[in-house]
This record gives sequence, C-alpha cells and structure tokens, in this order.
Amino acid sequence: MNRRRFVGTLGAGLGLVFVPRLPRWRADDVFGERWSWVMGQPVHVMVFAGSEQEGLDACAAALAELRRVESRLTLFDSASELCELNRRAGRRDLRVGADLRAVLSLANRFKQATGGAFDVAVEPLMRAWGFREPRTSAPIAAELQEAREAVAAAVVVLDGDHARLPSAHTQLDFGGIGVGYAIDRAVGVLRSRGVVRAFIDVSGDVAAMGAPPGEPGWLVEIADPARPGESIAATRLRDAALATSANTASTVRYGSLVAGHVMDPATGWPARALTQATVVARTAVQADALSTAMLVSGRGPDGVMQAYRV
Repeated sequence: MNRRRFVGTLGAGLGLVFVPRLPRWRADDVFGERWSWVMGQPVHVMVFAGSEQEGLDACAAALAELRRVESRLTLFDSASELCELNRRAGRRDLRVGADLRAVLSLANRFKQATGGAFDVAVEPLMRAWGFREPRTSAPIAAELQEAREAVAAAVVVLDGDHARLPSAHTQLDFGGIGVGYAIDRAVGVLRSRGVVRAFIDVSGDVAAMGAPPGEPGWLVEIADPARPGESIAATRLRDAALATSANTASTVRYGSLVAGHVMDPATGWPARALTQATVVARTAVQADALSTAMLVSGRGPDGVMQAYRV
C-alpha cells in the first residue's frame, strides 16, 4: 500500500493537525495517543477516554486492526490474500475472507462511479513503470500498450465468498483504497469500545470521530504542494474522513522524467490532470478512492462533502 504525507499530526513538525488547548476536561475527557508504523507509513491515533489506560488500550486496539487488515490486503507479503488472488489469476478461484471480499466489491463500485478513473487493476502499469522492480529506463510504448490492455481487460468475478480473476494478465493493487478501508475498520473497533471522540491519521489519510471537547471538530490543514510546510486550505472534521492524492511523494525517475505512483488507466501514464486532490467524505474508503479518481480525471467527484484541487 502506497501512501503520501499531506497532513501532519501533533508534534510531527508540520503542525497540520491540531489538538486544541482544552483548559477544562470532564472525567471522560482524558486524552491518549499512540504513534506507530503500519502499512509502511507513520500512524497517529488520538482518543479521549475515561482514563489514560482506557485511552491507550483503545489506541492499541485500533493499531492492531490496521495491522490485521494490512496482513490480508498488502502486496508486500506473499502470504496475504491479495497476493494469493493475484497468483491464481487465469487459473482458479479463491475463497476470500470478509475484508478482501468487501474491498473488491467497493472497488468495483468506485470504478463504475468514476467512469474508470479509479481502478484497482492498475498493477501491470505499476510494474511497467518500475514501482515493483527497479529499471534503468522508462517503459517503451509497446510495454505501456501491453499493460494498458491488461488493465482494460481486467474483470473481477465475485460469487459469494469466492473471487476469480479470469485473465492471467490481471493483477490488482489496493494502494488507492486499502488504507481508507483499514482506517474505517479501525474506527469501528474504537466505536465498539465506547470511544466517541478520536482521530486516526495514516500518513495524511485521516478519520475523525466526534470532536475534541469544546471544539466543533478536529482542525485539519491541507499541505501546499508548492510550499513545503505551508497549507492551502483548512477544514474541521467531525464524523468524517479526508484523503489526499498526489503524484509528488512516491516517484521513480528516468533522467529528466519523474513519474508518480498514481496511474491513469486510460493513458498508461502517471496521472497529470492535477497536482494534488483532496476529498472529504463520510468514510475513509470513500475519501481514499475518490481522491485518487479526482487526481486522475481532474474532476471533483459527486456526493462528497468537500473537494480541494491544485
């Protein structure tokens, strides 16, 4: 799962997510936080709970859920369900767990809703551009054409708890949806523990539960891609999520050509319609997938709470 740092957290030096000063907390307003590293990215979980230990335990449970989802959906562990499904492409189906089944279903819906701008079948393009195995030169036209054809022909068949990739050339990458899905699952874990005020930040993809005591929401500032350390917009999140996509953070370089990791399925090239796209939505998986689609298409998606483009 790829990612990008566009929203900093308290104490990270960027100062782009703030926990406000709260002079009077009630008994259930004890603040707790945990920092960690999940999905190859820094993670910051903040909660308000009835006690310090309760808050720390809730943070630990959220982090454990992020890691659990990662173990099933990552491309960087050959034992994951996603890797096994990719290995079986063109051969046989796979009995999949609830997480993989849910993400495959969501991915299909987002692909349809965005006219193909969001597509988890872009893995052949990721490989062609050298994001999996290093290469010394940019892909030639024939390589890109072959990868584009594999993406265009990709079909995911879901039948109950079984999934199948009919074409041997189909390979899936959840870089534009897996983080959002994992954040939503972690939010669910916090809710199940009775937490009503929390903030989860996975390297700039964030979800807010409720608001800090005495505040209308969690203040989030969106980084300016042209001015490191500066922001271009700010919003208050309450029971909402935010995700930002850009092709400036994870790149490969071939001479003067710098290629970003978000692929345009139609052209086979890294997305170039926008420099950066941010979406605020009800769920993290929506914000994640739709910010990717907006970066590709240049168009703001329908049905979101807010969208910012650069």
